[in-house]
Amino acid sequence: MFVPNHLHLLVKGYIKTPPKTEKMLNIWFSQLVNNVGMKVVAGPTSVYVNEPGNEGITGTVTLATSHASIHVWDNQNPAMFQFDIYSCSNFTPKQVLDHIDDWFGLTEAHWQFIDRNGNDFKIIDSGHFKKTLVKRMLDVFKTKK
Repeated sequence: MFVPNHLHLLVKGYIKTPPKTEKMLNIWFSQLVNNVGMKVVAGPTSVYVNEPGNEGITGTVTLATSHASIHVWDNQNPAMFQFDIYSCSNFTPKQVLDHIDDWFGLTEAHWQFIDRNGNDFKIIDSGHFKKTLVKRMLDVFKTKK
């Protein structure tokens, strides 16, 4: 029998190569869901907004255990994003941050991982990720193989 474990990850960060198409973001969502062992029940659905000052892509996916969403503002360099995933299944911030980095080149991120099981929310992990020059150089060599 499934026992829910209510976890919520909130991330604000910056990426080098933001998604530009709905198709790309939908594939990213599908692979993210697979990587964290969850199941899609609706979507993913993404749309590019071309409103001055608010340019970027937004996407959501409905999970059997809840949802994930991302909003990317790509008219700045590096592009800023806001992301959240709420699930009753177990997952880790590292799984999600690695997926963002692998696809979009994460340069910096702040996150909070929240336990929502009780009446009071508890921050069980939080952090700041900033890619160092050494990590960036390793990324360059990794892509040239």
